Amino acid sequence: MKVINIDNQPWLSLPRTLKITTDGIRYRLFRASVTVAVITVAVAFLMNILAESLIKRAVASDTRERIQKAQLNSIWASKLTSPGSPESIIVETATTEKGSDLYKETQIFAKFDDKAMEEFQALAKDINYIFNFFENLDYAKRRDLIHTSEGVDILRYLSDPENYKTFYIGLSRYKSIHFGMEKEEFDALLAKLPELDATINTILEARREANAKINAILRRDYPNANNDAERLAMALPDADKEFGDSIRSVGFVFDKETVAPELARQAQRLQYTTRMKNSIKDRPVRQLIAQEANILPADVNDVLMWNFLNDKDFAEKYLVKMADSGQDIEGLSADLLVDLAKGRKEAEALERAERLTMDAGRGFMGLGERLAWLLFVSLLVCGIGITNAMMMSVTERFTEIATLKCLGALDGFIMIMFVLESCFMGVVGGTIGAIIGALIGLGRMLSAFGVNFISAIPFLDILGGMLVSVILGTLLAAIAAVLPSWKAARLAPMEAMRVE
Repeated sequence: MKVINIDNQPWLSLPRTLKITTDGIRYRLFRASVTVAVITVAVAFLMNILAESLIKRAVASDTRERIQKAQLNSIWASKLTSPGSPESIIVETATTEKGSDLYKETQIFAKFDDKAMEEFQALAKDINYIFNFFENLDYAKRRDLIHTSEGVDILRYLSDPENYKTFYIGLSRYKSIHFGMEKEEFDALLAKLPELDATINTILEARREANAKINAILRRDYPNANNDAERLAMALPDADKEFGDSIRSVGFVFDKETVAPELARQAQRLQYTTRMKNSIKDRPVRQLIAQEANILPADVNDVLMWNFLNDKDFAEKYLVKMADSGQDIEGLSADLLVDLAKGRKEAEALERAERLTMDAGRGFMGLGERLAWLLFVSLLVCGIGITNAMMMSVTERFTEIATLKCLGALDGFIMIMFVLESCFMGVVGGTIGAIIGALIGLGRMLSAFGVNFISAIPFLDILGGMLVSVILGTLLAAIAAVLPSWKAARLAPMEAMRVE
């Protein structure tokens, strides 16, 4: 009997498979274009969300730094006049970096060595976590767990055995609440409460003594001032000179090279700003603004004044009018007034940016809850759209599939061909969508924040996000093509011919 040997069906080479796939896309260019458009829209939506998130996080960080720097005058004015509160000391210690000026200052006032200061900062971080934990609870749950306690009083309240027991019973009742501190760790923290009180009292007392010494210096150097606040306002522009030495002499860590010059500059600008606000009290000055704005002098306010002071020519006329009215213009110039007006606009931009970036860094991947859900919907729409387009492609190509199978194409080859086709369209659509989405995101964020924050835009991160979007769009297209390609591979040749 003759033996018949049946060899395995040969596979086409990868270049040949790619050639057949690209030819198929070219012959069905309109259908492929529709699929590419679906992928483009979905990836553009995804990239727009990613770009918005990346820019918001970068702007939020930049805004916090700039606001903190811009508020140096108010920070030091408060520090030099008030010792603070136990809660502020804990939060400052928990959030400051080791070795920073504030860290060193707290160590000096607490009379700690390096090891003791590190232990106190670790304790402050744990307590700050507790503050944030209760701050994020809604009112009903918070009242049920700690009643009306606030700040350090929360720890004192929970130190009572009955309240402690009620607290843990409440935690077990609220399954949605996760207290991220082990019971033994929390017990050890509560045991350190007397030590904490002693440390905070030491720091507060040292700050009070320093404040009293500063106040005595101000009373000595500015005896004609009306009150303590006015004395301090008069002294702060000299923070980079003698008054800075006085601040350091009472125990505050006050950097001579960076902090002192910036504080003096801000204090001096604040004096100029206050003088300009008071300048519109004179009728001739108000009349000048009223003529420019074509309104009544009674309707003039400082907002209008700053808007017009953006123009150097008007600023020069304004200074002349101030001098004619007998006002003090010493130290003022047209360039300075224009600079002060621009600084006011920058401060308004910072406030707006702070409002717009309040939720930056929260939620999934730092997108925020709203953007995270939009991302999920984007991916869902993209997957459904690609799957639908590929299913239609399979339906239209029954004859082609049957012919390929009659010529010896295996099920695996059919699946690979359809998945490759989908990947090609995913790459093209993903690339176009990533570019469009990035441009839309950049445009929207620049429109929202203004050109003042263009230096904060993370262009490298956005390029990385574009690459991720292209890869994600391609993977999504490949995954969405699995079901249609499996259906195509399982199709019997005779069945396909009968449908046709």
